[in-house]
Amino acid sequence: MKKDNDHKTAIIIPAYNEEKRVGAVLDVVTKTPLADEIIVVDDGSTDGTAEIIKRYLGVKLVSRESNGGKGAALKSGIEATDADILVFLDADLVGLTPQHIQNLIDPLLSDEELMMTVGKFSGGRFRTDISQSLVPFISGQRALKRAFLEDMPDISTTGFAVELIFTKHAKDSGAKVKEVALDDATHIMKEEKLGFFRGLMARLGMYADMIEHLFPRRK
Repeated sequence: MKKDNDHKTAIIIPAYNEEKRVGAVLDVVTKTPLADEIIVVDDGSTDGTAEIIKRYLGVKLVSRESNGGKGAALKSGIEATDADILVFLDADLVGLTPQHIQNLIDPLLSDEELMMTVGKFSGGRFRTDISQSLVPFISGQRALKRAFLEDMPDISTTGFAVELIFTKHAKDSGAKVKEVALDDATHIMKEEKLGFFRGLMARLGMYADMIEHLFPRRK
């Protein structure tokens, strides 16, 4: 564990039915020297995700009774810690290293004005690389200062649009943001997890979340 600065850092990982993948991410995260806390939010999983998490000593498991979506899971993780630097990582990452995590955190420690870093896949897989090049604001790999969350809209009902909320809040508040390359890292596509049809439906649902928050309906 790190002790070379006065900042408390928590890594928060939302997980839903990730028993096959979350262990590989935790193998890396638990070796990260800058992490004071590691929190995994099991967002109402129906598989063995929670049992995998329990195998890792020192990892805090936050269990949600039902699946509330990514925004709700992140909010639960944020409320479970008093850390002033929060790192968000997906539970299905491939190629993650402790250096990637350090690269997300270090700029926040060295620049008082910087409020958030956003990870961008590079050199991992063509489809995920090109996706993040086209829409970098959807990256789930981020580190931010707790102060950044002040006056931010509630994220508990945002689902997969939660990253859009972070990005929009940064723009609206004039917060300083830095993009960080995550070389050789990527994640598993929904179509690979669920099969083509179910994965496609899940992807369309994710895009629907984003569109709803980009273009909210007038009441």
